[in-house]
Amino acid sequence: MIFNTKNLRFLFALTSLFLLSYCNDSSDPTIDQNAGDQAEIEAYLAENDTLAVADESGIYYHVIDTVPTGTSVNSGDILSIYYTAQVMNGSVIDQITRGEEDSLLLRHGVDAIYPVGLDIGLGLMKEGETYRFYIPSSLAYGDYSFSSLIPENAILEIVVEITAIHSIADIIDNQYDQIIEYISDNQLDSTIIDSTFNTTLGQWVHTDTTLFHPLDSVRYFASEQIFYKRLAEGTENDTLRRNDLATISYTGSTLDGEVFDRIPNATPLTYTFDVGEVLEGLDVGISAMERSEDALIIIPSHKAYGESVFVIPRFTKQDFVDLEIIPQYAAKVAPYEIIMFETSLLNNP
Repeated sequence: MIFNTKNLRFLFALTSLFLLSYCNDSSDPTIDQNAGDQAEIEAYLAENDTLAVADESGIYYHVIDTVPTGTSVNSGDILSIYYTAQVMNGSVIDQITRGEEDSLLLRHGVDAIYPVGLDIGLGLMKEGETYRFYIPSSLAYGDYSFSSLIPENAILEIVVEITAIHSIADIIDNQYDQIIEYISDNQLDSTIIDSTFNTTLGQWVHTDTTLFHPLDSVRYFASEQIFYKRLAEGTENDTLRRNDLATISYTGSTLDGEVFDRIPNATPLTYTFDVGEVLEGLDVGISAMERSEDALIIIPSHKAYGESVFVIPRFTKQDFVDLEIIPQYAAKVAPYEIIMFETSLLNNP
């Protein structure tokens, strides 16, 4: 789960290309599915008196709100969106709507959105616009089905509003502020958090967070934007060097406390330190640790799982992991999620 994601992203890209080429393979009898989907979409549009444009990719789109002067979406852009997704002429299967949840962050054009038809559609939009997409099965889930909610060869209908386009610098700055707030709220740093007047002593008494979390203050690695907090002392000066074997146990979670991965002391993980085998942010934090030490390492998304992979509907993520369409971490870690590891650096067995 903590291993470097670059190769997994390449696997996801290859898998997406394979699925698309399979669905469009003229030697396969399912080629008729594309024509059938097109006819079904056009009949549905006519029945509902909806004007939509057929894109060359095969998706159809209807513009609900247009912003002619808005910024166009480009490959690699990070988008904030709201959406409602359903099987065409069916029930809603997933949504993130204004007033109920924060908008979703995702990255366009880098094989990080599934179904791929949605990724294609986002590239047609501008900031501030709302579109309704009709996505044929070859650009949706193919012959995948999920109970009665998603039948085989389902055509998707997705309404999307793009509320903002962000740069990675925007994300980094925002997540720095989120982590600082988390450190303050959870009393992790050695700063005075409370003062009360003791009538017996006749003086102010200050409560310091070191009473809650002893040892060091939180350390910030400015060049990597990693936060490190020692929780239990290790063996003095017994640190790791590049190519050393590192043996660790850990609990990985999001800032809201949801655990996404755990390696216990009884079955620790051993890997080669500082050669790119694990998440960059984790290696940076472990570089500050001594053997037998416990520490908390807080990692912004650009040093962790980055854009991850976003899947609609979200309840199908584990299925797509099992089908090897998306990587394991994407089932637990949302796009641009800050994560943290409560880590023990153990003595090598």
